Amino acid sequence: MDTNTITKLITTIAIAAIPIIGAYVSKVILGNKQVVNLIQVLSPLAKDAVVAMQKLGVTEFLEGEAKKSGAVKIVTKALTALGFSDADETLIKNAVEKEYAALIDSLNSTYPQMTEELAKAQEAAANQHSELVKADELAKAQQVLFDAQAKVNSLQN
Repeated sequence: MDTNTITKLITTIAIAAIPIIGAYVSKVILGNKQVVNLIQVLSPLAKDAVVAMQKLGVTEFLEGEAKKSGAVKIVTKALTALGFSDADETLIKNAVEKEYAALIDSLNSTYPQMTEELAKAQEAAANQHSELVKADELAKAQQVLFDAQAKVNSLQN
């Protein structure tokens, strides 16, 4: 074979390979764009979910794992609504943990959390209040009964 034939063969193979290589490169670029979009959207969603769960912890006692799983569910639901239905759960968990770690100091001062002891104390106070209300209602009912009995006695005489 002469040099001219080898050059033509290489050129023909290169021309045939260009669409294949182009399709592969565009697929890689498109895939990376989706990943970049996911990462850009994930951080603010994780931050908002962490804040929401922290706010919920002000009025309800929640374990740390319950807050984390709640935040992950919020982010997963939001990503699905945005069209990222195949987002990796580990990626979401890591984003939630990252945002929590970045916000923990300000979150605890802004949203003081309900402790287990405080929740029990509030429940006991609510039960005590309920018992006081029942006792008050009983006293009122007994007074009405006493007044009615007094009226019956006065009418009989």
